[in-house]
Amino acid sequence: MSSTRTWEGLMRKFLRASTGAAAALLMTGCGEGLPVQPDYRGEPLVTLQGQLRLAQHIQVDEPVRLALVWYKSSTDPSQPRDIVTEDIAYEPSFPIEFTFHLYAPPPPEALTENEAGRFGHAILVAYRDDNHNGKLDPIPAGGVPQDKVLGATQSYFDPEEPGYALSYSEQPGGVNGHFTLSHFPVGDSAPMAEPVPLDTPITLTLTGENELAALLCMGPRTIETAGSPNPLAFCGLPATPGILRVHANYLLQIEGTPTGDTLGGHVYVRVSDGSRWLTDADATATLNGQPIPVGRPDKTPGVLPAPGALSTLIVSAPGFPTATYELRIPETPRLTSPAMGATFPSGSSLHFTWSPVPHTWSSWVNLTASADSATLWSVFGALGASSAPPPLYDVVTSPIAYTGDAFARWVVNNQGNFSRYGGYMLSQVEYRHRVTFTP
Repeated sequence: MSSTRTWEGLMRKFLRASTGAAAALLMTGCGEGLPVQPDYRGEPLVTLQGQLRLAQHIQVDEPVRLALVWYKSSTDPSQPRDIVTEDIAYEPSFPIEFTFHLYAPPPPEALTENEAGRFGHAILVAYRDDNHNGKLDPIPAGGVPQDKVLGATQSYFDPEEPGYALSYSEQPGGVNGHFTLSHFPVGDSAPMAEPVPLDTPITLTLTGENELAALLCMGPRTIETAGSPNPLAFCGLPATPGILRVHANYLLQIEGTPTGDTLGGHVYVRVSDGSRWLTDADATATLNGQPIPVGRPDKTPGVLPAPGALSTLIVSAPGFPTATYELRIPETPRLTSPAMGATFPSGSSLHFTWSPVPHTWSSWVNLTASADSATLWSVFGALGASSAPPPLYDVVTSPIAYTGDAFARWVVNNQGNFSRYGGYMLSQVEYRHRVTFTP
């Protein structure tokens, strides 16, 4: 994740300048009609509405505030670029109906810019203003939380958690700016956003989990924190205790040969309690009813899940609730072209064709040198469950200046069953066969 800065000061200046100028203009304009109140901010550009609810284990006895937190990318909900806050009426009992008014577009610093224009992504966050400064404060690198995040309309760790997000986009030159509210459904593959009317009621559940603080962290991930058993290590915070975080990786490798397919791969399951990695002495795991080791790869051929099947992983440890996960393994991909064993002169452009495989989240094809696995050519594509892929993919490579054997490879990657506490499941099926480049 790239290093970013918060732009809340700029946003406040932007709001004060724009609304202050508008109010002054209205008050000194024609001199007729009803007087305008000094705190009048103009008509809101967007009004979000919905209901705050409490998770069963949470008690809230202090005022709750709302904030709209802007990020540059919807695929990287970290390191906020701008935060807009709004008071709501506190009530001693839940659920609470709320409205959130937005009076100005996000500042340029909160937007990503490309040839198509500028765009940004925001989520609604409920929080407790612990330092009583009237705003939601981000957590700087090496800093500590100043406020308590109680809930959000989209999860940091779990992209499959249903929720809502607000996006803003404009064309080059700042024209045709508009807001879009999107709903993220739940599923066994990466969800696709569904645009909904801006006045759609939003449900925001207050859970108070420590992991919600990750939404405000400015600290970047490092190699050290990425390998930590604590998913909040990059933020310098403790993880929610009493939860098993399961990281499972299934890899099935199929190589086509003239005499048939050869199979390889592994199942690798790591389990964390939020502070340390567990081992076989601490936890047990079964995949489709078969015991597998914890904390080290299992390359036993019989343990590899069947392509296209729904697999069940069960992990248990004393003192923790049993964790059960299901993941659909991608089906076996096959290349139509280039043909197995085909020969090409160095400098040739190869014709890749393949059919999409159901239940995939993403896929790619590439050419790799068989001697040192160096990538000679590669192309990546998303095949989300909600998309409509063509019946046949057809790609022509760039000229390949290479002599020797190479692998033509088709890879299908499926992510699912993410944990809102920092675990994930990943399955990958690879099919490859050899081709040869001659001088």
